[in-house]
This record gives sequence, structure tokens and C-alpha cells, in this order.
Amino acid sequence: METLRIKKIAFPVALVLLMASCAVKPFKTDLGVMTKGLYRDSVSVDTTTIASINWRDFYADPDLQKLITQALDSNLSVRLAINRLQQAAQYYKQSEAALFPTLNFGADGSLSNISKYGNSLAPKVVPITDLKWSLTAGWELDVWGKLNSAKKAQMATMLQQKATVEATRTQLISNVASAYYQLVLLDKQKQVTMQSIENYTKYLSMVQSMKKSAQVNEVAVLQAKAQLASASAYLPQIELSAVTTENYLAELLGNAPSSIVRSDSLDLTLFHTEPLHIGIPVQMLRRRPDVLAAEYALRASHEQFNVATAAMYPQLSLTGVFGTEATGIANWFNLPGSIFWSAVAGLTQPIFNGRALRTQREIAKLQETAALLTFKQTLLNAGSEVSNALASMHYLQQQATYQKQQVDALKTAYKYSQELLMNGYATYLDVLNAQNNELSTELSLYNTYNNIIQQKITLYRALGGGW
Repeated sequence: METLRIKKIAFPVALVLLMASCAVKPFKTDLGVMTKGLYRDSVSVDTTTIASINWRDFYADPDLQKLITQALDSNLSVRLAINRLQQAAQYYKQSEAALFPTLNFGADGSLSNISKYGNSLAPKVVPITDLKWSLTAGWELDVWGKLNSAKKAQMATMLQQKATVEATRTQLISNVASAYYQLVLLDKQKQVTMQSIENYTKYLSMVQSMKKSAQVNEVAVLQAKAQLASASAYLPQIELSAVTTENYLAELLGNAPSSIVRSDSLDLTLFHTEPLHIGIPVQMLRRRPDVLAAEYALRASHEQFNVATAAMYPQLSLTGVFGTEATGIANWFNLPGSIFWSAVAGLTQPIFNGRALRTQREIAKLQETAALLTFKQTLLNAGSEVSNALASMHYLQQQATYQKQQVDALKTAYKYSQELLMNGYATYLDVLNAQNNELSTELSLYNTYNNIIQQKITLYRALGGGW
């Protein structure tokens, strides 16, 4: 008899658990498969990626560190992202509270007078006082895990926004560093240009002296003047680029346009000359905040699908009311006679609702599929960024080697061409060509040095460094 009673109880419990397992499905992703071959030149063993380096160590220049610190504190995009994180945290607290019963307090009173001629049954004591207060409690039992899934969805949304804050910070650090080294490059190019202008001025004086001794004609003087003017024309371009870059950097700092303090002794060729380890793709997943944000978005959409599925199952709720009610103040305090209460258990099963719940479930499933596609696209973008940065660094370093050889050869050629011109073994055109080639090639060399730095900055951010 006892065994039969246990079976009668166990069967509905097992049925409820089975239905609950159908309503809520755990979140799963196979990151190892999804990241296989994510970027070129990946290593087969676990190594320490450069993303684990603190940004203060990666960007060792004190002036740059001050700028980054100020940007992290004052940048408007970061502050906006933090504000959205705080909003998400409030929604998560609300989803937590949905798991617990609700309790509401209500009170009302009325005072009325009834005409003795209008109603023969009117009470002799007028006016009539009617007073009432009550506590109303309600609780939806989360049998199918709908409320718990909603809480998990809000948790994932909050973590997604937290990762978005970190992604905003890493991008900000990268942008500040990129603009800073762009300013350093422009300062170097300005120094090269001014040195060239000084050399062109000396050459113009030499040609003018040679013209007096009939060694060259007026054409040589005019060519020298034109070459000097051409070199001088670089200065306004460089100054304009410096001003616009400073204004952009000031905006990143949350400031109005202003000048930016930077080092004047940086050697662009010494920025992280050591090998930069990239690690394995799974490491990058644990470091890149935008990848984490995409994964949390996928988690949130999966839990929303669970919510939509559970909404199609019966809803079990408990409600209760307790209070006092009486006509007349004296009766109101007459306890326990004025006390009333009620307790209700309700079960609601949707049957026909205009396909609303089914549509909601199918839309939630499509949204989860879209979130998965977005997550995969984020992974592909991450892999492309790393691969492109690695390839750019490799080939730009080769380019810089050849350009350095070219600059050294042109400087020597310019020096020799001047000596040959003085001794009558070369024409002024040889000197002009050497001058022009030297300036343009040296400016290009510094551009290449800066591009290498920019790619290293990109690689550091692409691997998730900076937070």
C-alpha cells in the first residue's frame, strides 16, 4: 500500500521534471572547434601572449601613460558605456527579485450619508464610515525555469555590457597610443624637413657663388630656389597634420582642442623590438572583450529562447490577502471580527492566444541563430585582425630595411654630388636629384617606422591587450 502511494506521488513529480527539462536547455558552445585555424602563424603549444602584458608596461613612455590615464578617466564613450552597464545591473536586480513573492499594502476609507426619505432601509446612524486595509501577496512558482532563465538572460546582458566597457577601453587605449606615435612621427618628419631646408639653403648659396664665377648659369640658381621652396612646402602640411592629430587626441581625452605634450627623444625603431608572442586562438578568446561580449549576447539570446519556451507551459501561482474591514470606526477595531483573509492557488495553461506565444518562441530561436552568426563573425574579424597585423609587421620590417639602405646611399650620393659639382665632374641636376630623392625617401622611411608601430599597437589590441 505504501509503495503504491509513493508511486502515485513520484509519477507526477517525474512528469513535471521531464517537462521542465524540455522547457529549459543549457547553453553550450564548442570554442575549441570554432577557433581552430582562426589566424595564420598560430602556435601549436600554449604560450604567453602579449595580451597578458599590462598596458603601462607595453606603453612605457611616461607622457603617453599620462594621456591614457586621463582618457580612461574622462573619455565620454567610456563614461557612456559605464552608464549602460549600470542600467543593465539594475535590470539584473529586478530579474532576481522576480523569483520571490510580491507583497502589497493597500488602505482605503469612505464617508457617506444616505437620505432617510430615499431609502426606508437606511441605517439610523449616519454618516456611514467604511474602513479597510489589506496585505496582498502573490508568488509565481518557477516550475519550468522561466524566471530563472530570465535572470540568466539579464546576467548575460549585464556581463555583455561589462565586456563592452572593456572593449571600449582597449579601443580607446589603442587610439590614444596610435595618435600619440603619429604626433611623434610628425615631429621627426618636421626635424628631417627643417634639416633638409637648411641643406638646400646652403646649396642655394653655393650655386649663387658658383654663378658669380661662371661655373653655373641662372637656370641652376632657379632650380635650387625651386628645390628649396618645394622642401619648405612640406612644413605647412606637417604642421596641419600635427594640429588635427592633437585635436583628435584632445577629443579622446574629453577635452576641447589643445596642444599635446609628447616626448621629443623617442626612437621609433626601438618600440618593442623583441619577438611578440601571439599565443593560441583560445587564449585570445579569453582576452578579447568584444569576443566575450558576443558570447554573452549569444548566452542571453539562448536564455530568452528558454523563457519563450517555458511561457507555453502551465503557469502556477499562489495569491493571498489578509486585512481588516468594517463599517464604522468602532467595529474596525473589533478584532478578530473585522479580520478577513483568503488564499488562492491558480493554474493557467495557454490554449488559443492568436499564435502569440508560438511566434514569440520562433522569433527567439531566430534571434539566437542571429546571435550565433554574429559571434562567429566576431571570431573571424578577430582572426583577420591578428593575421593582418602579423603580415604587415613582417613585410613592413623588410621594407624598412631596404628603405634605410636607400636613405644611407642617397645621403652619401648627395654629399659626393656636391663635391663633384665643385670640381666640375657633375652637373647641378645630379645634386638636385640626390637632394629630392634623399628627402622624400627619408620621410617615407619614417612613415614605415610609424606603420610598424601602428601594427604592433593593433596586434596588442587584437589579442585582447589593454584591460
